[in-house]
Amino acid sequence: MAGPPHDNIDTAESLMRIAVAKGSLLIPPTYFAVAHPLALADRFDFRFFAGASQVADAGISDRLAIEDTVARVLPGSGALPVRRREQIGALLTPMTARAISRFKPDVIHQHFAYGSTAAVRAARDLRIPLVLTVHGGDAFVPLTPLSARNLAGRPALLRMQREVGRAFQSATLTLAVSAYLADVAASAGASRLRVHYQGVDTELFRPDGGTVENELEILFVGRLTETKGVFDLLEASRYLLPGVAHRLTYIGDGPERARLAAAADVHPHIRVLGAQSSDNVRAAMRRASLLVLPTRVNGRAREAAGLVLLEAQASGTPVVAYASGGTPEMMRAGDTGWLVAEGDVASLAHRIGSLLEMSSADRADIAVRARAFVVAERSLARSAEELDSIYKELAR
Repeated sequence: MAGPPHDNIDTAESLMRIAVAKGSLLIPPTYFAVAHPLALADRFDFRFFAGASQVADAGISDRLAIEDTVARVLPGSGALPVRRREQIGALLTPMTARAISRFKPDVIHQHFAYGSTAAVRAARDLRIPLVLTVHGGDAFVPLTPLSARNLAGRPALLRMQREVGRAFQSATLTLAVSAYLADVAASAGASRLRVHYQGVDTELFRPDGGTVENELEILFVGRLTETKGVFDLLEASRYLLPGVAHRLTYIGDGPERARLAAAADVHPHIRVLGAQSSDNVRAAMRRASLLVLPTRVNGRAREAAGLVLLEAQASGTPVVAYASGGTPEMMRAGDTGWLVAEGDVASLAHRIGSLLEMSSADRADIAVRARAFVVAERSLARSAEELDSIYKELAR
């Protein structure tokens, strides 16, 4: 898949070239990988490089030049399942590296320390700066003991650890999406670290001034897995009934969707909507009384940041989350959102109940403060300005 050509555009010739790389690019859901290139498109000449891509959003593919190695090497490969294309793309890493080099970027920006070999090779061959953003699970790879995998899975873990280790060693600068994750990355061997909050688009995520709260609603948006705390939230919601009437809505997909749907058959206040369009997600956030993210520890890993918390607050919706990983950095605790000890379902229910029992006016006051926090401290606009400075600093 390829976006609009850049090489023959006069204005692009005068701009610093940034190659953005990721092992594979799937949109949805990984909008975060292209958010900054789109926000800074008038300041830099961006091109995205991936072993394989699947971009179902025409608004992205029309605005961003994307080089898909599998699509270029194997015409017609778009008919293959995306997982198969990702596997083929991983085998074509040298070709992806050469494609990056042909672009002659001034800076390479790699997302995730795994799937980074092409970017590392191109940066080495061109002798140019490499920016690496770690997002979560990649920072934990070097800390994962071989005993955590069965015998068949250990060779793959070793290969991934070598790749992540090379990325950490090669990066001119490593960016972490939270201070929590920066500490994890440092313990895993990364150096030259800086915290760079990803930020959310506060023009897309904004309150709907015409919305009238007719029904109390708790919202969950994310992957439907046990480690995301979907059953903790279910238990907390059931605990509140019948004293605090409300609706509980799950948006997302995952292995626990069937179990949640079965619970919804028994408890009519629950809705399991599955994956939704971006427009529908934003509308749900504006409508909800609060959003809850009760992520639990997953092996060694915890929630790296939790962008959904920022999206909700930017939409004027208070949030509740387990105090796990980087989630405390995504709110002003006790002011725009509330934290609960990880795994404490009784306290989770109590905090949710307290918010639902507030007056609409009190929740509206929280909504104003929540949006103001995101606009001032966690917006995509602010994050993009920081990245602009980083690129220019490194290129110098």
